[in-house]
Amino acid sequence: MKVTFLTLGSRGDVQPYVALAKELIKNGHEALVCTGGSFRNFIKQNEVEFYEASADLMAILESKEGRKVFNGGNYNIFKIMKYAKEVITPAYRKSLSDFLEASKGSDVIVYHPKALGAADIAEYLRIPCISMPPVPILYPITEFPNFAISSTRNLGYTLNKLTYKATALAEFSYMKDINEFRKNSLKLPKRKAGEVTFQVRSRDIPIIYPISPYMFKEVKSWKDRVFVSGFFFMDMGEAKLNEKLEDFIAKDKKPIVVSFSSMPLKNPEIFKEKLIKALKETENRAVVLTGTSGMNFDNDESIFAVKKAPHRLIFKQAKGIVHHGGVGTMSEALLSGAPQLIMPFTTDQPFWAHILYSKGYTMKPLKEKNLEVSELVKALKNMGNAKYIEKAKDIQGVIEKENGLQNAVKYIEKVYESYK
Repeated sequence: MKVTFLTLGSRGDVQPYVALAKELIKNGHEALVCTGGSFRNFIKQNEVEFYEASADLMAILESKEGRKVFNGGNYNIFKIMKYAKEVITPAYRKSLSDFLEASKGSDVIVYHPKALGAADIAEYLRIPCISMPPVPILYPITEFPNFAISSTRNLGYTLNKLTYKATALAEFSYMKDINEFRKNSLKLPKRKAGEVTFQVRSRDIPIIYPISPYMFKEVKSWKDRVFVSGFFFMDMGEAKLNEKLEDFIAKDKKPIVVSFSSMPLKNPEIFKEKLIKALKETENRAVVLTGTSGMNFDNDESIFAVKKAPHRLIFKQAKGIVHHGGVGTMSEALLSGAPQLIMPFTTDQPFWAHILYSKGYTMKPLKEKNLEVSELVKALKNMGNAKYIEKAKDIQGVIEKENGLQNAVKYIEKVYESYK
């Protein structure tokens, strides 16, 4: 069985597909990942076949113009619309053809909803496709609303379900391009927005959520339409922390680890000052993964700054973790067994911050805007609190046993066999 993965976005939108591709290969299957060129080396280093898609959303986000437009989550909708029309939409248009070429010869397509045209290509190739959003945003349920509409408030049985229509219609502004692609490349008739969100050729499109079933055990309305596999964790292979970082960790008590991944802070210097004050007041050390946050540090006895490091390796040596709440970082933090503070920026991050706080797995979320040093001090002190340590260890034990990758491989094999 050959599985082609179609995905676009940031590291969190790509890594789950690479992890699953590796697991499929380990189980005797073939796998290819088609995404933006920013991830070429990452995918090839994991010995997975790569096909480049023209829409490199990670490169767009990290470009000078992209950072200005997206502004650390403080969006100006008019600037975004103009930027989308001039930059993102043309790239998406080209990616439709890339996705088609990448999918030829495949037996199954597994795709991120951002990978527009994936279900249309499966329809043309007459092969099964599986929708795999990294977060639970697709299938309409009654227990909580689409987090793009409300990430913290329960709107009630009926309204919760209605909010998911927004996801199904997300491709609306691209329909002209999709229908031109269907007509010219796929020789298929035009369709409406959302028409192939849940079905292709009168068959239900299977949905995988690579998240913890334990954390969502109260959700009954996914029923048999959504397979909740468990989080996906990359095989770390021979990955190591650099020697200077290892030496810093070994010198004294466990550090607080701070990582906002690809999220740019709105005022990095101001946050940096507040963080330094809070660390001094609580007598903590820190490892700061600066990423694209905009922070720059002069390393000293109490702070070690590095652009990036493997989350699995650094988190397990942390006293506590401060992070943005993206699903990939959040799941690695849960796996570490360390207490966490989430400071969400945008998209799914406020949702995860709310879910984990409501279940007692994190302390109260904080925002960069109007952040008080006293709030940060309280959170860092709580990372030594027995209550938070115990809860972190409890959920770690659950997550370790869920085997998300193996569960997903078996599910894909089942979908493929039943389609024949």
